[in-house]
Amino acid sequence: MFKKLSSLFVLAALAFVAGCGDDDNPVHSHEEEHAEAFGFVMLNSGVAIVTQSEGKLEGEVDVGLEKETPLLQIRFLNEEGEKFTPHAEDGYSLGWQVTDTSIAKVDWHEGDGDWAFHIVGEGVGKTTITIKINHGGHSDFVSLPFEIHVTEDGPGEGHDHDHEGE
Repeated sequence: MFKKLSSLFVLAALAFVAGCGDDDNPVHSHEEEHAEAFGFVMLNSGVAIVTQSEGKLEGEVDVGLEKETPLLQIRFLNEEGEKFTPHAEDGYSLGWQVTDTSIAKVDWHEGDGDWAFHIVGEGVGKTTITIKINHGGHSDFVSLPFEIHVTEDGPGEGHDHDHEGE
């Protein structure tokens, strides 16, 4: 009789545990939500110039020597391909990494917003940049590297070194 009761108890417990996923288990809570980005779009005046979607990257950034791009806005893509920006007030921030900062660098001004920046041409040549969503001391998303081309007569506005990082 004891074996029957203990077997029934084990079966009932297994059925309960199997039926409860992370989302419907009241005991388990997600301690930290992550921005679920599957790609991104870089916009220049509302026009996509770089896109990463479904693991493929298209586009590049062109800028002139000692010039800066117009404001480049970043929008991330969810699994359905819809654009979004994570909430900065939830601890998310935009990150980037330029491979060779002697060729190009990122310049962010106080009024640019949380998900936008400029790229400055520092030296003629090519380098790459990756875009990141930073959160809680790590990156929730890191893009594929894409190229920045800096040319002598490339596009952009004159860069004012006196206002860097404002």
